[in-house]
Amino acid sequence: MPGLDEVLYYLTGVLLLLKQKQDGFGWLDLTMRGFARSFWAIVWCLPAFAVIWASWRLYYLAGMPAETHAGLNFFMKLAFIDLVGWLLPLALLVVLARPLGYGKYLATVVTASNWIAVPFAYAAAIPFALTLVLPASATFSGLLLYVIFGASVVLQFRLVWMCVGKQTLLAAAITAIFVLPPMIAGQELQGLLGTLPA
Repeated sequence: MPGLDEVLYYLTGVLLLLKQKQDGFGWLDLTMRGFARSFWAIVWCLPAFAVIWASWRLYYLAGMPAETHAGLNFFMKLAFIDLVGWLLPLALLVVLARPLGYGKYLATVVTASNWIAVPFAYAAAIPFALTLVLPASATFSGLLLYVIFGASVVLQFRLVWMCVGKQTLLAAAITAIFVLPPMIAGQELQGLLGTLPA
């Protein structure tokens, strides 16, 4: 598992790419080993996910009868939903790589996107943490979450745009794959697995 120094090294590369600096690629391990190791980003996101899940549990229980329980099984369902949300767009990217002609960029896009997901996760956890500490801040936290989500979409696009050789339409299509399928699948799975308040 990559240590903190290594993760920060990769995130420096991501930051440089967001600033449209080509030397950012030199900070990323774009070998097949680096591609595989980038999936450790999921583990690095777990503390942020835990905050989000804890906040969601309180939201869920607030909308359910008093005798409702939400224990380990509830958290496992949320973890499954987030894992699907992470892996689904990557699977779609692999399937569509040949039809859309971006196969040579695929490993770079996935590696960089896996690492940028780490700061995205911690940024998203901030409004959820606020609701845990200050339940009355729910309205503000909701607005903040929308702002963070919007910013993450813009930054994801900028990163992908650099990774695909500054091809705007291709970057937009790939960004849409990163954003829309996880949202749709997440909503469906929330209903199917019963993690939404009645």
